Amino acid sequence: MFNLEYQRKRRRDAQVSKIDDFPQEILFEIFTRLSVKSLLRCRCVCKSWKSLISNPDFMNAHLKRNVLKNSRDYLVIHTGYDVSGFSVYDAEEFTKCFDLELPRPKHVSYAVYGSCNGVLCISATWRVNLASPIYLLNPSIRVFKKLPDCHILQTAHFVTLGFGFHERGDDYKVVRVVRFPRKKDFFAVEVYSLRLDTWRRITATPPVSQQARFPQPKCLFFNGFLYWITVEPSQHCTSIVSFDLDSEVFQKIMLPDILFGVASVPTVQVFEESLSLFHQREDDKVWYCDIWVVEADTWTMNRTILLPRCESVAWPLGIRTDNKFHLVRHVRNMQRDPILVLCDPVLRRAKDTGISLSYHSQFVDAYSESLILLN
Repeated sequence: MFNLEYQRKRRRDAQVSKIDDFPQEILFEIFTRLSVKSLLRCRCVCKSWKSLISNPDFMNAHLKRNVLKNSRDYLVIHTGYDVSGFSVYDAEEFTKCFDLELPRPKHVSYAVYGSCNGVLCISATWRVNLASPIYLLNPSIRVFKKLPDCHILQTAHFVTLGFGFHERGDDYKVVRVVRFPRKKDFFAVEVYSLRLDTWRRITATPPVSQQARFPQPKCLFFNGFLYWITVEPSQHCTSIVSFDLDSEVFQKIMLPDILFGVASVPTVQVFEESLSLFHQREDDKVWYCDIWVVEADTWTMNRTILLPRCESVAWPLGIRTDNKFHLVRHVRNMQRDPILVLCDPVLRRAKDTGISLSYHSQFVDAYSESLILLN
């Protein structure tokens, strides 16, 4: 019996030795081609593999390969009104993968305020204030991080959040904008650094009036900038506010003249690798979606999409890289929940995905797999 156990141990030790002797640079290249699910399994094989996969240089290399593929592997969809309302679906097959397991404080409904490199920035939707928790969540590895409390202690109204990646500093940042009632300096801004795990207040503030609203929770991150749609009722003005994560400076971008004062608020998105606006409008009981893009600091109408009856562009995802649109099909008389539909404008075909959305928050976004936040 002793000899048998001894032989088994020697075989196991020999196998581990062979694994450890495998060239690290070859393992590195092989692992960057694996899915996150496979990599999590590989971490359990031996200490050297775990150390390699947990290395920040490897995580960045794996992420860049996914970015080069321009892959959007999964959809995250708000399918309910409570904290368990977010679910993850396969972006091609539309099969449900899992429900997001979020912290469950009482009477809190969550919204996604930003997404970048497979990580979501999530906080409360209603009655949000400076005490409301903010989380960074990576659905691929089921890891979330609660951000520390802010430094602003005065009475203030929460306005909005933004989340993105600062490439030069190799750091992920969360930007929080708050408003002080009845104060000369009515806005305050704090920036959170994931690398330092701390907040700091900056002097820059959004170049908008005190009455300005940020009507859409999720901001857009694109090429090192954060973008929000803002509405200033006193000036009958809708514009875009941008924030440079490198210089930490705000700027105001005016919309095309034809959109000045329109009733429906456009959404800011990325279309054909350009900053763009999606504006849905009605003309003689027919609905259209106009797509505007920025070319040399000038807005240009790119195209107009005829929307099928009782359908609207899903927010904030809207369009895929293959130019197919995610649409929300609204059922008359609210007899059932809205349905997510994939529309091919070239073939003029619409595919019912079978995914029901929440009437209260028809949120649809996509993300690529990553190892960000992996300890």
